[in-house]
This record gives sequence, structure tokens and C-alpha cells, in this order.
Amino acid sequence: EPNFVGSFDGGEYVYFFFRETAVEYINCGKAVYSRIARVCKKDTGGKNILSQNWATYLKARINCSISGEFPFYFNEIQSVYQLPNDKTKFYATFTTSTNGLVGSAVCSYDINEIHAAFAGKFKEQATSNSAWLPVLNSKIPEPRPGTCVNDTSTLPDNVLNFIRSHPLMDKAVSHEHNNPVFYKRDLVFTKLVVDKIKVEILNQEYTVYYVGTNNGRIYKIVQYYRNQESKSKLLDIFEIAQSEAIQVMEISQSRKSLYVATDYRIKQIDLAMCNRRYDNCFRCVKDPYCGWDKDTGTCKPYELGLLQDVGNETYDICDTSVLKKKIVVTYGQSVHLGCFVKIPEVLKNQQVTWYHHSKEKGRYEIKYSPTKYIETTERGLVVISVNEADGGRVRLPFGWFSPLQLQHHCGCTQIHILLWVDGGLGGCTPPNKSNDYQKIYSDWCHEFEKYKSAMKSWEKKQAQCSSRQNYSNQHPNDVFHRNPNV
Repeated sequence: EPNFVGSFDGGEYVYFFFRETAVEYINCGKAVYSRIARVCKKDTGGKNILSQNWATYLKARINCSISGEFPFYFNEIQSVYQLPNDKTKFYATFTTSTNGLVGSAVCSYDINEIHAAFAGKFKEQATSNSAWLPVLNSKIPEPRPGTCVNDTSTLPDNVLNFIRSHPLMDKAVSHEHNNPVFYKRDLVFTKLVVDKIKVEILNQEYTVYYVGTNNGRIYKIVQYYRNQESKSKLLDIFEIAQSEAIQVMEISQSRKSLYVATDYRIKQIDLAMCNRRYDNCFRCVKDPYCGWDKDTGTCKPYELGLLQDVGNETYDICDTSVLKKKIVVTYGQSVHLGCFVKIPEVLKNQQVTWYHHSKEKGRYEIKYSPTKYIETTERGLVVISVNEADGGRVRLPFGWFSPLQLQHHCGCTQIHILLWVDGGLGGCTPPNKSNDYQKIYSDWCHEFEKYKSAMKSWEKKQAQCSSRQNYSNQHPNDVFHRNPNV
């Protein structure tokens, strides 16, 4: 039985989107494929053959997959969307079968690719044990089956018999850009809506996807072009209703709002939630609805004069607005650097990249190695044996080494970490003035006194813990009772 997810009219046709058991795969087992079907608007059925059925009905597989030598397919369409003022594109969500590896994807389609599939070869199976193969052109009657006519009851019997036994096209409808707009494993996408944003004066256009899930969240994704290549990134995740599947989504351009419904509630969300979602420049400038006001340090709905860099083309756009953190270390010391701001929970799994700025090489991405740069489990960075060769700046998509500066992007935030290498006098160069000796000696004495104080505090706490254990078998730091039988 087919499961229909949407229908749209376009030109002289009506298009239907659904998923069904794939007849062309039945000899190899059971599989569900996504389909797009097409019927002429003036179809009233045949005169004798197909008198109670459509006489122009054709269908084709619609493909959403990750490209490669062995493509990974998202076979089950869940929803489809078309912009009211653009009949040339379709957008759809797909999932894998829930019996195996669970994953979801968003794919986009051009109407010309759909027309090409329906203008191509038909598919047939000669016998029940035969493979499905393309139909030879010499076997296709005239007028071509599926062609729109003023009165379908006048179609000849050979055309009606052919379309009744050959409704399936040989070529699948391919999605744009060879890969999905966005995909993610261990997640089930349900519904989606799409919005287009045009910045005329900058000749820029962005496509924003709002994708609902079966656990009550909405993924906000932006698609843009850089050097004529499609790019996309996850901007935000909204928690709408925990553990409730998103069932309906609609955009109101007049109210600039997104409306979302589950089985139990309806919510209205502003499309431009700039200052309520973004408290830093780095995340703000990535959202095409928003721009960063560097004078007030706030995120506002975009207008000319505000900072915006959706395509990440200007890496230092937020340099004057980002958090700066200074850490003083000693020459030869190893240091751990991490995120110093609170990251939204839903973005903590975003990729973290560290950059180093040096006078010789400029800005470059740090490559992890066991002898110099080590990534921690919390996506931090350990720098081994800091020295003057590390001079420059290091950036975290949030940070700076300076003389060693680090730049780091933690989740979707940017920090500049000013890691000041107090090598003092050229690293291992010995001091040559009595004042230098006295300063270094005084610093080490101070550090040693702190160490002794810390040791005494630790010994005192250890003694207290030992005395408590005489009255209880449970350590005060234990968080559960151990079962002696385990």
C-alpha cells in the first residue's frame, strides 16, 4: 500500500509524492522506495480500457543518497515542500528503514530533472523471474504514453494498454548537488518547511530549512553557494516539545513566523530570533536573518551596516567583538586550553577546530599530533612544551597564542585565547643581570610556598577522610553503594 506524503500542481500536471514496496526489487527481497507520480490535469480516463482509472499516470523512483562508490540511500520519503512562489524546486525529508541503521536526510530537486525522468525510458519485467530492464524505443506507441491531450478518452487502445502495464520509468529522479543538503544518523526527520532570503544589494540568496524530528526538535539549516558550489550548515536546534513528533509545520511570511504542531500543542516561533538565540558575534553572523551590531555588542535582524558572514568567507569578521582570554605560561610548560564560555547543549557535538596565527605562515589549522598538539575528550587542546617557535596567534573558532595566540571554534562560538609565554629571556637563555636572578628566584619561592600550602591542605583533608572511614564503610565521595557480590 502506498503512503502518500504530498501533492502539488505544476503546469499541465499534478505531482504526487509517496513511498511504497518496490516491485522492481521484489525478486531480491522486500524494500521500500520513494516515488514521484505524475498525472495530467485533464485526465478523465480511457473510453473502454482504464475507463475508471487515470490514463496518463506514470511514476518514477525519487533518489536521496550520499554519493560514493557504494551510495548510501535514504529510501523512505517522509514529507515534501514547495515554496509558494517557486514551482521549479521541491524539498523533501527522507529516512532509512527503521529495521537497520537509522538516519535521515534532506534533499532538493529541480523540476527539469523530474521532466527528464518522465521523458526517458520505461521499465518492464518480461516474466516474473526476469530482471527489470528498459523498454526498447521501438516498442513505445504513439502518442507517447503519459502525454497530455485534451480528451484522454480518445487515446488509442495500444497506448492505454502500454501505460497500464508500464507505469514505472527506468530512470530515477536525482537530487541536486550530488549529495543531500543535510543528513544525520540516529535521527528521524518528519516534516520540513523552507524559506528563501535574498539580499539584493549584495546579490546573495540563502535557503533556510526548518526540519522537524520525531522527538520534538526543529533543526535550522542554511544552504548557500560559494564558488558556485552548494554548502550547508546547521545553525540552531529548537526544543519544541520533548518526545513529541513534529506533525505539521507552516511558514507565515506576513507574520514572519514559523508555526509548529505536535499531537498535543501548537507553537509560534519568530523567524528572526536574533538577540534571543545568539549572544555572540560568531553565531550571529552565520544566520542570514541576523547581523551583529559591533557598537552595541548585540545581534539584530539584518540590515545594511550590520556584520554578516553566512558563507564564512571573512574569518576575522568578529575579531573586534569576541571574548579574549589571557593565560600566562612558562617557557617549556605544557598547557590545556578549552572553551571558556557556555555552549548551548544542542551544539556541543559540533566540530571544533583550532587555528594558529604566526608571522611566518599566517593563519592555518592546527593538526593534532602526540608530540605537540593533543585533542582532549572535551574538544580542548593541549599544547606540549610551549616555546618561541609557537609565536603568533592561535584561534579556537573561538581563540590566541601570543606571543602564542590560539583561535578556537567551540561549537558555534569564537574565543581568542591570549597565551602569553613567559619564557622570560629567550626561553633557555640564562639571565645576565642580578635583578633578573632575583626576580626568577622570588617567583620560584612564591610558587614553592603555594605548593607547600596546597600539600598541607591536602594532607589535612586526607586525615579527615581517614577518620571518617572508621565510622562508615562508604567514602564521602562515593555516588552509589557497591554490591559486594558483583
